[in-house]
Amino acid sequence: MSFEQAAFVEPVNTCMKGIERLALKPGETVLVIGQGPIGIILSVLAQRAGARVITSDLHEQRLTISKGFGLEKAVNSTSADVVGEARSRSEGRGVDAAILAVGSNSLIRTAMDAVRPGGRVLLFAQTQHGEAVFDPAAVCVDEKTLIGSYSASVDLQAESVRFVMGQEMALEKLISHRFPLSKAVEALALAAQPQPDSMKIVIQPGVERQK
Repeated sequence: MSFEQAAFVEPVNTCMKGIERLALKPGETVLVIGQGPIGIILSVLAQRAGARVITSDLHEQRLTISKGFGLEKAVNSTSADVVGEARSRSEGRGVDAAILAVGSNSLIRTAMDAVRPGGRVLLFAQTQHGEAVFDPAAVCVDEKTLIGSYSASVDLQAESVRFVMGQEMALEKLISHRFPLSKAVEALALAAQPQPDSMKIVIQPGVERQK
């Protein structure tokens, strides 16, 4: 087992916790907004739970990577209406659940609009305090549920280890950039400001000494 594959135990754990909180049922349709590395892991885990997954992203490069993990039902949000696509692909009613795996608070409304009455929305990337606009009647009248999930769970650690070490997912393929320790600041800056071609960023101590 490579160090790079093993490094995903903690992020996979956090994603497993989010999927558990969303309480997906086999056969449900799920929209995952954002196909960065975490969005892809969440999508794979949702599919693993038996859900039919629709992915969306602004960047075609990320959707291409996502398709490499078997996530074929993709929507490029620069050229298509995500809400309209979610409804058309769910017999007009809206998806059963949506996962917001990108930090833009403006997309909370998009996720809420995409789910059917009684549906659920998981906020997974809203880590900064602030304000967001959404329709309160969607929560009250349409009985849509907003769910938050962030940290890892000790109760899911064993399952996360089995998933990663059993290589149920080729997680190393999510790594786009590798930096030596001497360029750690540059690596952290790229991780803080992701680019269309950047996914997971790895810092490799000792690489320079090995060369």
